[in-house]
Amino acid sequence: MKSYLFSTDNERGGVILCDIDTLPDAVEYLKQRFKGVVRVEQGRDYWSEKEGFASLPALEVDSKDPTSAP
Repeated sequence: MKSYLFSTDNERGGVILCDIDTLPDAVEYLKQRFKGVVRVEQGRDYWSEKEGFASLPALEVDSKDPTSAP
């Protein structure tokens, strides 16, 4: 099971827990099921209507202080 966070053009959305394994398949499913889907996220990967598929950059951690983050 995976969870996907999604939002719509009328500022609604939610989280769906399902057996869909890939983000592209989840995007297609959510766009068919809900009107106006504009963004779907799964972990660091996401799809948006404006940007398409992408991933958020990894956070850099200071090797001397592993609790630090930019």
